Amino acid sequence: MHIVRAVVLAIIGFLGMSCMSPAFAQTASSKPGMVFRDCAGCPEMVVVPPGSVVIGSGIEETTRENVPEAISVRDRPQHKVTIARSFAVGRFEVTKEQYALFIKEAGYTAAAGCFIWDFAAGRWNLDPEKSWRDPGFSQAENEPAVCVSWDDAKSFVEWLGHKTGKRYRLLTEAEWEYAARAGSTTARYWGDDRDQACTYSNSFDLSAANSLATPEARKNPDKFFNCDDGHIFTAPVGSYKPNAFGLYDVIGNAWEWVEDCFHDTYDGAPSDGSAWTEGECKYRVNRGGGWGNPPGYSRLGRRDKLVPDLRGHTVGFRVTRSLD
Repeated sequence: MHIVRAVVLAIIGFLGMSCMSPAFAQTASSKPGMVFRDCAGCPEMVVVPPGSVVIGSGIEETTRENVPEAISVRDRPQHKVTIARSFAVGRFEVTKEQYALFIKEAGYTAAAGCFIWDFAAGRWNLDPEKSWRDPGFSQAENEPAVCVSWDDAKSFVEWLGHKTGKRYRLLTEAEWEYAARAGSTTARYWGDDRDQACTYSNSFDLSAANSLATPEARKNPDKFFNCDDGHIFTAPVGSYKPNAFGLYDVIGNAWEWVEDCFHDTYDGAPSDGSAWTEGECKYRVNRGGGWGNPPGYSRLGRRDKLVPDLRGHTVGFRVTRSLD
């Protein structure tokens, strides 16, 4: 089965490259900020320069954000990571339209069933009828694909690599935070001011809280952002201001799967930006928070974990591409 699938993907890749319009047959330079696409329907990519970043969150930040110690310890110890080469990062999260193209061209079957958060009960429920096609709320084609597992996301980048002949993959966790921070050292790439969230991200704000949260939760300022962007669920990608690297929605809209296995802390994490794949790998890391997450989750340093075959209605992904 794996051999047949590999052959199919190889044929798709050959046909995709041979039929590619010259308008999309671009060769990315290493010039930071350059935006390109490798094919019609491919994600738009932004060239991110090499550099260094301090990964993680300090105690002062997690204390101010009222993050429980059992969760905030995941963000520590803070440590310096150096990215030696430029790389390209998806300008936006992968959209529902792009994911549908993958499903069609690769002949991929994404299993039905998606975990839906019950805001009233405060728990996740598996709904066997929900999927990326119908995550339980209406979506436009230019909104991020959700109800996507890590396994699904890996299949997408494999297909995209065969289609374009380029080295597409998921970001490493260190690459994600380096690209998401874009030089910032604050809790969020726009700063520490929660009230600016609706200018920069689609997170759990007044629109969502008034529609979904319990009366008790609406009394707690740590449960939502005190601003209103008019979106309850996902929003079209690129609806908010980007970070300094020109990347949109790195906080909010959808959680983003990365390559790494989850570890309880950063002790022993690589310092060169590579993926941390040692260990049991029972869980994979996702970053950035989603449309249903409050301020403590919607931070650049926040790390979360899910089993790789789990699909949730707040979880999607973003792609990266090597340039050398």
